[in-house]
Amino acid sequence: MKAVRERLALLFVLAALALNFPVLAIFNRGSTWGGIPILYLYLFGVWVVAIAAAVALAWRPWDDEE
Repeated sequence: MKAVRERLALLFVLAALALNFPVLAIFNRGSTWGGIPILYLYLFGVWVVAIAAAVALAWRPWDDEE
């Protein structure tokens, strides 16, 4: 269980770094992809990946499940 907590803490730090100013400035451009600004795509993508990674890290089968 301790390893899961450490991995979730690492995921939090990585997501916080990915959503911080220097990285966001890279994607803050006037260009679009499919009519959607690149910054919005990046923010939504990081958000989805962080949630999926948290679910994958925290997923544990029930003890009484057969």
